[in-house]
Amino acid sequence: MKMILILSSALLALVVLSGCTGGNIIGRAEGWTPLAIDESIIYVASSDGHVVALDPNALERDEDAAPIWEYEPPTQERGVGSVFNPPAIGDSFVFVGGSVNVDNDETGRLVALRKDRRSSSRLEEDEWEENLPGAIIGSPVVANGMVLVGSEDGNLHAFSEIDGARLWIFPTDGLREGKEKDKRIWSTPVVKDEIAYFGAMDDYLYAISISNDAGLSADDRTLWKFKTNGAIVTKPIIIDELLIFGSFDRKIYALDISEPSHSNKERLLWSYQGDNWYWAGVVTDGSTVYVASMDGKVNALPIDRREKDLPLWEIELNDSISSTPFLAGSDLIVATDQGKISFIDSFSGQAIKVAKDIDSEIRAPLTGTVIGDSAMVYVGDKDGVVRAIDLDGWRFRWEFATATKE
Repeated sequence: MKMILILSSALLALVVLSGCTGGNIIGRAEGWTPLAIDESIIYVASSDGHVVALDPNALERDEDAAPIWEYEPPTQERGVGSVFNPPAIGDSFVFVGGSVNVDNDETGRLVALRKDRRSSSRLEEDEWEENLPGAIIGSPVVANGMVLVGSEDGNLHAFSEIDGARLWIFPTDGLREGKEKDKRIWSTPVVKDEIAYFGAMDDYLYAISISNDAGLSADDRTLWKFKTNGAIVTKPIIIDELLIFGSFDRKIYALDISEPSHSNKERLLWSYQGDNWYWAGVVTDGSTVYVASMDGKVNALPIDRREKDLPLWEIELNDSISSTPFLAGSDLIVATDQGKISFIDSFSGQAIKVAKDIDSEIRAPLTGTVIGDSAMVYVGDKDGVVRAIDLDGWRFRWEFATATKE
């Protein structure tokens, strides 16, 4: 019975989130209202295909306060489309990647918007956009003067941060081997020391050089790759020389990235076998990692664990979790797909506040701010509403509807 439940949850996740079992449903779905924060400004990709910059202080004073700016082209086909992961923030630009579906033809769209922009319906001077052959599911990443973004076409693309000039592309093994579905990249890269780490649907975690030499082949760029037994859609995290990520083989992996010459056996420090797929990203306080799976379980794992060690604690939230949690000191905030937001003590694993329920799905990563002893978490739901929750009082402070209701 347990195995049937696990398989049902897994299949439901793919049907709702990805369409790997048939057509590509995620590319045609509405977005998830993901958001990012930079210098006290919240940048939101709305579920109806436009981008909004919000001032949380203004909304604190007046919930009807207007956005700082909006990017809302006259038709959704000209916007960013469906966005599933947060924008990336550079020095001057906000980068948003999405999927636009026109006549059942999917196109990935990467848009660079100035932080100080004024127009609402068109790209301004110096702003740029690039179309990709496949949908963009993960977030773009800004590093070394370039924007990196994975696509369902099976490539990691590199563009100039300033003008969008194409610099180079890196194909996955799935693409090079002609695997139509296994080529896709949904993972968001993480970059350290000019090396990008990301996962793909071909079950590999890649470590590649992001040198700006366009003449490098895929083999030249590949420093190493690590094979799992499932698709990797999570964003890895790096703690010193440790890389941690989850896979659809129901495992969390911790890899030593200090030596590119390590064999995979030497590289694997430990793994943790869960009961279901890992879609949500891992979060950490530096000594413990917190992982949430598609069966609703949240576990705390020490980063120096041994292979057979049990988790420090486990809590069951009884619903699938796609949204990456938010950690504020000892407070761990976790949202389930069906809109239940839980407040968990990260040391004990105990729910210490009554969970909040909203009447909408939550799949985009949570984010927030911590200033001294005060913390705020921001939640974007599938209906296009952004909510601010004060963790001190565990109450909603304001909400803002980014999407136009029909």
